[in-house]
Amino acid sequence: MKEKNNKVKRLSILLILILTTTSVSVTFSQHTNSPEIKWDTWGVPHIKGKNDAETYYAFGWAQMKAHGNLILKSYGKARGRASEYWGAEDKNFQSDQLTRKLGVPQRAQEWYNLQSEEMKTQLSSFVAGMNAYCNAHGDEINDELKVVLPIKNTDPLAKLQIAYHFMVGAFAMLPQADEWKTAGSNAWAIAPSKSESGNSLLLTQPHPPWFDDYIFFEAHLQSKDLNIYGVALVGSPSIAMGFNDNLGWALTFNQADSMDLIELDLEGNSYLVDGKWKPLEVINETITVKNGDNLSYEKIQVKKSEYGYIVEEKEGKVLALRLSGLDRPNFTEQFYHMAKASNLEEFQTAMQMLQLPLQNIIYADTHGEIFYLYNGIIPKRPEGNLSDWSKVIPSSKPGAIVKEYIGYEDLPKFKNPTSGFVANSNNGPWTSTYPFIEEPLNFPAYIANKPFTDFNYRSTRSIKMILSEEKLSFDELVKMQSSTYAELADRTVEELVSYGLKEKEPLLNEAANVLKNWDRKLDASSKGAVLFVNWYFKSRKKKMFEVEFSKNDALNTPNTLTKEAKQMLLLAAKDTKEKYKKLDIKWNEVYGINYSGKKLKSGLGLSEIGSFNAGFYSRISDANYTLLGGSAYTSVVEFGKQIKAKGILSYGNASQNNSPFKGDQLQLLVDRKLRDIWFYEKDIENNLSLKEILHFKK
Repeated sequence: MKEKNNKVKRLSILLILILTTTSVSVTFSQHTNSPEIKWDTWGVPHIKGKNDAETYYAFGWAQMKAHGNLILKSYGKARGRASEYWGAEDKNFQSDQLTRKLGVPQRAQEWYNLQSEEMKTQLSSFVAGMNAYCNAHGDEINDELKVVLPIKNTDPLAKLQIAYHFMVGAFAMLPQADEWKTAGSNAWAIAPSKSESGNSLLLTQPHPPWFDDYIFFEAHLQSKDLNIYGVALVGSPSIAMGFNDNLGWALTFNQADSMDLIELDLEGNSYLVDGKWKPLEVINETITVKNGDNLSYEKIQVKKSEYGYIVEEKEGKVLALRLSGLDRPNFTEQFYHMAKASNLEEFQTAMQMLQLPLQNIIYADTHGEIFYLYNGIIPKRPEGNLSDWSKVIPSSKPGAIVKEYIGYEDLPKFKNPTSGFVANSNNGPWTSTYPFIEEPLNFPAYIANKPFTDFNYRSTRSIKMILSEEKLSFDELVKMQSSTYAELADRTVEELVSYGLKEKEPLLNEAANVLKNWDRKLDASSKGAVLFVNWYFKSRKKKMFEVEFSKNDALNTPNTLTKEAKQMLLLAAKDTKEKYKKLDIKWNEVYGINYSGKKLKSGLGLSEIGSFNAGFYSRISDANYTLLGGSAYTSVVEFGKQIKAKGILSYGNASQNNSPFKGDQLQLLVDRKLRDIWFYEKDIENNLSLKEILHFKK
C-alpha cells in the first residue's frame, strides 16, 4: 500500500494527468517535420523522429531542457573562453590556459571538418535543437550563461575532448584526482548457459565522480534505423553505454596506456631530440579576462613538440603530454555504429574503428553471445611494461616518440567463455572470467598488466557473487548490483573478534562484539561498518596479512592477520569512541549524501574493502563524510524475446533547478532499489509525464 501511495504521489507531482503539448517552430531549412519527445515519470526522454536529423534535433532540445545551464558552462570552458565570459575566478583562467595549450578549440574545428556528411547532420541537428530550446525558453537559462549562445557545431566535439580524452585519459593531472582514486566501474555479461531463463543478461554500473564533466543523461533515441536506450555524457550526442533490440554494452575503466608525460631538455624555444636541438611549434594566443565591466588581455604561448603538447616548464626542462586519440576524430561515429549494430560481428566492425582511447567493453546480445574487449589506443613500444610507461618518461627513452599503435587484432579479447560469464571491476583482461584465462606467451607487457596486478577486493567480490549461484536470474542481478558487502570482512572479522574477546581490555571486548554482530555490509543501518572501516584505514599501510596473495588461491588470498594488524583494532575503537561516543554507530550517522540540494543519510560502499556497489567520499568534518561519486548509472538488461530492463540514474536526469527530476532518484540509491526502464511504446504511454512535439524545418 505504501508503494502504491508513493506512486500516486509521484504521478501527481509530475502532473501525469495533464499532458502538455509544446509546439515550437524553429527555422533550420525549409521542409517541416515533427519529432516528438515523450518524457516518462523519471524524466527520461523517449525521442522519435522520422530520420536521424529529427531525432538528434530533439535530443539536443531534451538535453538543454534538463541540463541547460550545465551544458553552456561546459561549452564555454571547452572553448577556452571561461575567463572572458565569467572572469578569472573559479580557476577559469587556469582552465582556459590548459584548454588553449592543448589545442582544443582548433582541434574541435578540425574534427568537425573531417566528419562524414552523416555525422555532420547528426551534430548540426543536435546543436540546432539546443539553440532552439534556448530561443524558446530563454527564461530557463541563467543570464550570465547566455553569452555562450549560440552554440556552435564544434562545441560538442570540444566538450568531448575535455570530458573524455583529457579527464578520463589523463585524470592523474587533475588537482582533485587524489579525492577519487578509487573511481571505477562494474560490468557483467551473463551467457544463456549461466542464465536461469536461457537469455543473456547485461549489468552496467560505472562509478565516476559526480562532477559536472562526468554527469550522464539518460535517453531513448528512435529513428528509421535507430532504437537505442542508454546514457550519454551531458552535452554529447553519443550514447556511451546502452542497449538496443538486439544487444547492449557496458564500459569500465582499464589501464590502457592512453597518455604519456615526457621530460624534455629545453633551451629557449628549442628542445633536444636525438642529440639535436629542434624548434618547438609556437603559437601566440590571447586570453580575454573579464574584470567586472572591464576586459584585460593575457598573452600565452601554445607550444608543441614531436612528443606532445608542452604543459609545464621549469628550470630548463619541460613536460610534454601525449594523449591517445587526438588524431582520431570519429569517436562519435563509432558510438553511432555500435548503437546501430544488430549482432557481435557488426559490433566488432564498429569497435575496429578504435576511436576510444581506453576502457574495457563488455557485451551481451539476444543471440546468446557475450564478449570482452580490452579496448585502447595503445602505442607500440620496443620494450618495457605498463608500469615503466606510466612514469615520467625521459625523451631519450626508445619509444618515447610514438609512431605506431597496436591494432585491434592484437588487443586482449575473448568471447563466449566456458564459464558463461564476463565480470570486470577494473581488473585486467586475464581475470575477467573464472576460471581465469592464461596470459598468452610472450604477450607484450606494455599493453596490459600481468594477471592479478589490478585484481582487488571488489573484483573478488564480483566473481564470488556470480559463482554463488549455479544459474543467475534477472531478479538476482537486480539484487546483487546493490551489494555493499565487504569482501575484506570475510578475511578479517573472525580473527579480529577472536583477538578482541581474548584481551582483557574492555574496549577491545566491546569492539569484538560489535564486529561479531555486524552484517558485514555498508548499508544505512549497518552497525560495525564505521568501526571496521576505521580499523582498515589504520592498518592498510602496515603489513596486514601473514599469508600473501597466491594466484593458486586468488579468490581467498591474502589472509591471516598479522599481530600488528590486530593491534590496530584498539586504536580504531578508541578513535571511533572518541568521535561518536559509541562503537556501534550506524553507517548512515557518519556517511551521507549532500547533492542537488538534497541531504540523505547513507550512501554507497567502499571499493577499498571490497564493496561491489561502491563510491568515494570527502571529509566534511572531523566525524562525517559526504559522497563525491560512485555508482552513477546502473542498468540490468535481459535479452529475451522482449527486452526487460531496470535501472537507476542515481542523481536524477536533470540539473536545472526547476526540474522535478533533479536528485529524484537519490532515495532509490539509498534504498538499494532499481526502477523500471521503459523500452516499448505501451509502457512509455502508461508512464508518461509530458509530451512535446517539435517543429523541425529541414
